[in-house]
Amino acid sequence: MRYPRYNSLFSLLRAARPCSRLYHYGLSPVRNATTRFQRYVIRGNQLRGGPATRVRHSSSTTTLRHQEEDSENFWRVSADDSKFWDDYVSTRPHYSAAFYNEIYNHHAAHSSRWGIAHDVGCGAGQVSAELASRFAHVVASDMNDTHLSVARRRLAVDFGQRISFTHCMGEHLIEHHPPGSTDLIAAAEAMVLMDERVALENFRRLLRPGGTLAFWFYGRPTFVDPKLRAEAQPLIDDIMVRNWSKVIRGSGARRKAGFQRAAEGMESWLDCIALDPEVWTDVRRIKWNPSATLCFFGEEACGFPISTTSSVQPSERVEEREDPEWWRNDWDIAELKNYFRVLFPGFKEVIGDRDAEIDQLFQQLNDQFGGEGETQQFTWPAVLVTATRR
Repeated sequence: MRYPRYNSLFSLLRAARPCSRLYHYGLSPVRNATTRFQRYVIRGNQLRGGPATRVRHSSSTTTLRHQEEDSENFWRVSADDSKFWDDYVSTRPHYSAAFYNEIYNHHAAHSSRWGIAHDVGCGAGQVSAELASRFAHVVASDMNDTHLSVARRRLAVDFGQRISFTHCMGEHLIEHHPPGSTDLIAAAEAMVLMDERVALENFRRLLRPGGTLAFWFYGRPTFVDPKLRAEAQPLIDDIMVRNWSKVIRGSGARRKAGFQRAAEGMESWLDCIALDPEVWTDVRRIKWNPSATLCFFGEEACGFPISTTSSVQPSERVEEREDPEWWRNDWDIAELKNYFRVLFPGFKEVIGDRDAEIDQLFQQLNDQFGGEGETQQFTWPAVLVTATRR
């Protein structure tokens, strides 16, 4: 059976149609834009390869209401909802200089060109802002026009015309940008939601020989303290499962298929994404904190079997690093609650403002924290894949 792929969690759940409009005037939104950077963990997930059937949808709310599978628009957050977006950005990991240096050092080893970089699935613009500090121009793309509006607002003052925007799916970028025009392509949290075979062919055509492809994924916040990891982490996992299960199990067949493919990619730590040695060289897969959980939702939340695959080639380098300081966050219970509140707007649509069982789990977590205002250290599982275009 062939499952549909999507280039963002928004598109996976809302099933909005791909849009071909280009935004080359002003600044375009970029993934995870932030005004400050702190240490955090990155999780890289890998997707299982395979052809996918492309399904087109209307992006209008009216049309969505007439699509039984997609009758719930899980990402109905206005681009003008500043409180939501500020909280959304602040609760995401803030990629460290050490993390970006893994990408930049790889690129410098194969290319002397620092002209154009693409941020695919740019979200609120964190990665775009970083890339603009090293490359002459950045193209920020996303199929979610709300994300683009947020990114544009966050980036316009600092970057002006140095960042342009393309409103399309990652699989369609070659329709809007010349072949061989790009020096580096970055995709954060996006590969597990795309048809990676189509996307990788797009990326191959976009990149110059010697250009760099970097994609990554991070997972759940994870307690650093071993005792809390053993006793309190299951409470976080339970909250994650309860939230996602209500969203996924209430979805239609097509959307469930998308969730299944995404879950299998996360469960595989992106090892399922095949990089053809005829096209890509010097492939490196770095996994931080692999003892933690990369999946936001797995078999328990989905209610259907999740399988894992590996397409790692013998020539590829795979590294595993346990690092409790990786992208570290110090949160109290209120900040952890805020993380879940804006993790995915669909939770509120399905669960409402309160859920008695989840409230009880948070109370147990509060006791584990030591009470209101007490902070605990969190790290993140993450995976980064870098490769050079031959």
